Amino acid sequence: MKKIFFIIGALFVVNASAQQEPLFTQYYVNDMAINPAISGSKSYNPLTIQTRQQWLGFEGAPLSTNISYHGALNNRSAMGGYLMFDKATPTLQANLHLNYAYHVPLNYNDVKLSFGLGAKLMYHNIDFNKEDLPLGEDPAFSTSAYDKTLADASSGVYLYGKEFYVGFSVSNMFQSSFNTEVQGSPYPNSEYRNYYGIGAYKFQVINNDWQLEPSILIRKMQYQKGLTDITTRIIFLENNWTGLTYRTNETFVFSFGFAQNNMHISYSYDHSISDQITQYSYGTHELGISFRIGTLSSQRHTGFWGY
Repeated sequence: MKKIFFIIGALFVVNASAQQEPLFTQYYVNDMAINPAISGSKSYNPLTIQTRQQWLGFEGAPLSTNISYHGALNNRSAMGGYLMFDKATPTLQANLHLNYAYHVPLNYNDVKLSFGLGAKLMYHNIDFNKEDLPLGEDPAFSTSAYDKTLADASSGVYLYGKEFYVGFSVSNMFQSSFNTEVQGSPYPNSEYRNYYGIGAYKFQVINNDWQLEPSILIRKMQYQKGLTDITTRIIFLENNWTGLTYRTNETFVFSFGFAQNNMHISYSYDHSISDQITQYSYGTHELGISFRIGTLSSQRHTGFWGY
């Protein structure tokens, strides 16, 4: 029964003429993945690995993994990229992004404005097991119902300083279409634009050893209802933190992170009070590991940036 549930869900996603991009709860750990203009905005080059297991214990539940890296090339230019896999039986999505950002100082080294562009290569696949298919012949079902690769682009703008940041970005700018019917389905299966807005501010408290950082993430797919994450993190000595998030689909998130030398580990747990699947699973878990690689170019580029 659980396999059938996900097969039906996968077909609905493909036939609905759009693909929602996977997004991780800890956007503040790997923010470059949602805005190419963030590339090179740190005083180090972050190599980040994130994995997200949604609805743990539910057979065929979505599993997403993201590997990213970015850094400054000189005082103005920066590049980055990431590879993302998203598996939700029987569907598979893989994205490869390459980003370029150009940073403009607005107030000496205190505030900068950056503009970013990204190139994107996407692969989607639906592959059924024969035992999961319904009896009889149906043109909408086969053991290899769908397989397609296409390209698109993203762009973004990012204003940041030592204690704040605000940004806006859009992906699937050209709304590329797979332009292939899914074995008899009348839907064109196009990529709709995804819009992201982020912002945060750090308040210094208790001798500046502690910081309070409220932040917000707004995500909206074209023609779909938007979602907003409202997060508050308490940060100690810049690298250790704990946080709470409320998502407007009635999901609550607890998260924490800590540093060991140049390695940073983070974890979050999502619990929805409105999702019927929650009662059959052990919640959604996300783990992140970042390696902070120091380079002379990044330190010169944004040496003021605290972390």
